[in-house]
Amino acid sequence: MNSPSLRLRRIENARLLPCVDETTITDGTVVIDGERIAWVGPSHDLPREFSDETIPAVSVDGATVMPGLVDGHMHISFGEPHTEEELYIYTPSAYRAIRAAANAETVLLAGVTSACDPGGPTGIAPAVRDAVAAGLIQGPRFSAAGRQITTQQGIGDTLPRWIDVEESSFGALVHGRDELLSEIRDQVKDGVDLIKIAGSGPGTTEWAAFRRDELQLAVDEAHRLGRPLAMHARSRQSVADAAAAGVDWIMHASYMDTETLDRVLDRRIPLLPAMTLLVNSLEAGGMRPATNDAIRRELDAAVSILSKAHEQGATLVAGSESGFAMTPYGQWHTREMELFVSHLGMTDMRALLCMTRDAAVAVPSHSAMIGTLTEGKYADMLIVDGRPDENVSVLADRRRFRVIKGGQEVEPWRPDALPARRMPFEQFRPYVPSLFERELP
Repeated sequence: MNSPSLRLRRIENARLLPCVDETTITDGTVVIDGERIAWVGPSHDLPREFSDETIPAVSVDGATVMPGLVDGHMHISFGEPHTEEELYIYTPSAYRAIRAAANAETVLLAGVTSACDPGGPTGIAPAVRDAVAAGLIQGPRFSAAGRQITTQQGIGDTLPRWIDVEESSFGALVHGRDELLSEIRDQVKDGVDLIKIAGSGPGTTEWAAFRRDELQLAVDEAHRLGRPLAMHARSRQSVADAAAAGVDWIMHASYMDTETLDRVLDRRIPLLPAMTLLVNSLEAGGMRPATNDAIRRELDAAVSILSKAHEQGATLVAGSESGFAMTPYGQWHTREMELFVSHLGMTDMRALLCMTRDAAVAVPSHSAMIGTLTEGKYADMLIVDGRPDENVSVLADRRRFRVIKGGQEVEPWRPDALPARRMPFEQFRPYVPSLFERELP
């Protein structure tokens, strides 16, 4: 008898969540061949060619085996800034890239085996993507955008006019149709996986950053060049324009109205709310009262319309917005699922699908190979002590799962004993914490 390939191995006695649908397999087996899944299903159906006793096998004693998590919206290049000035102005690009490489491992160890970075400065996310693929660093399988394309009314250009939008910023400011086309073509030439449009500004409930005909031009050009286009759209008008133009997925949609929701449903455009950033911003505290009130109004509006979207069958994608001070890497990736349950009325299993099967669309360079435990896909899995389909919050505790990427268990390369320190150039440097006023006798 020929001995089996050394690439083959089995995971046995597993409670399987393939996440193709809501099916649970109480006693399942996964067969791995190299970095791919060769077979998955009930143990009693295991094909004879995979039942050979010489094939290495590991029993997980009833633990839950599920696909690795897919974070549809995080910014590996941002570096957890406390202020917009940090994000726009401070920190050299070379240091940003090295910092992002270290943070990528933190994200992977949190159970995120695939992720989308929809926009950041100076080509850092594509570089991290390539370094992961080359085996130079550990991290999720990334799809990466370039700088998010904006007008003067978009989130990529929120500082005063006398402060230029530099290449070190996350925004690419365009003036008119010619510059819009040129920026898309430049980004495709630079190797991005998707185009990101900043379709609305911060806190606006009505305006859109682009005219509808400009947005349609951007969508057509991105698609002509073989790239999906995703859009940041919080305001009502920006979501309506995104739906009319046929973008590939919409981020936030907080102020969408019911008429626009009908258009989104008709065109089957996925929605990626990223409510985690709103909730964490409120809970972290320290913001000005007016800002705090604006965030709370947006959260209330988002919960109202997105609950309707869920009830009416919209595809919702989980994305954490990790990368800000309010959403540090490795800690908040799974909270969006929890909010889908607590705020939108989903079951835990349905929320889990939003960060596995349904989130694959946001990682276009790997979407056909991730998100479910399916024969031929990457063997990216979590082995979980618990039942995340009954309580997704168990996935917030990285001590409760093991991470498998490409068929291999992930071990940290960088010891936790070496915490990163913030450097002075990463943040604004005040002279004194407050006015030093003279007290007279």
